[in-house]
Amino acid sequence: MKKILVIGGSDGSCGAGIFADHETLHALGSEVRVVVTAVTSQSHDCFLGSHAIPVESLKSQIQSISQDTFDAVKIGMLPTPGSVKVVGDFLNSLEQKSVVLDPVLSSSTGGSLNNNETILAMKELLFPIVDLVTPNLPEAKIIVGEDVKSLIGMKELAAACMRLGCKAVLLKGGHSEGEVCKDIYIEKSGSPVFFQRKRINQGTAIRGTGCRLASAIAHFFANSSSLENAVKEGVGYLQIYIKRKLALS
Repeated sequence: MKKILVIGGSDGSCGAGIFADHETLHALGSEVRVVVTAVTSQSHDCFLGSHAIPVESLKSQIQSISQDTFDAVKIGMLPTPGSVKVVGDFLNSLEQKSVVLDPVLSSSTGGSLNNNETILAMKELLFPIVDLVTPNLPEAKIIVGEDVKSLIGMKELAAACMRLGCKAVLLKGGHSEGEVCKDIYIEKSGSPVFFQRKRINQGTAIRGTGCRLASAIAHFFANSSSLENAVKEGVGYLQIYIKRKLALS
């Protein structure tokens, strides 16, 4: 059984964040450890606020699991520049790492989860050292300051993320328009890979899909020699999860 470390914020409604990460990884068969970066007050309908865990508490959480060996690390919400630095220092201390960063900038109900200084810190301290960054279209637009209107635009936007020092990027197209949903995976070596599928009606109503996708990729990455294969398996897993979730609602 692979051991995955999850670093991110909590969501009391269990729709997203570390609870969604844990549920996903447990379902896939991974052992999970958790470091909490923030406590959010939100539900499926509203966002009331977010409270960052103090840096010293964050450091002590990391110290408590520092003797463990992890097969992969999944990072979600980082609320402050200080939390970014603590996580970056921790990653740099690892001898071997397989790290997936989901740069969560807002909740599905529109609540802001960090600020421009935090985004800048992520770009400077984390993007160059993680293995994969998984922004959706709105997040990528904020990160690089560009818009995207078409598949060609998506390719350019993913390339712009790569120019920030990323080793690989999965640009998620769920927020685009049209009957077809397209994601693009790009890494330093090799040609871009497109994942194209028919859009699932009401699929965007499911919360925490970005968290679950990044966690699934981390699981498959820990069990695979190829990041591209891990991304492909993660995307497939998420489609199955969404269809099952909608069937039960």
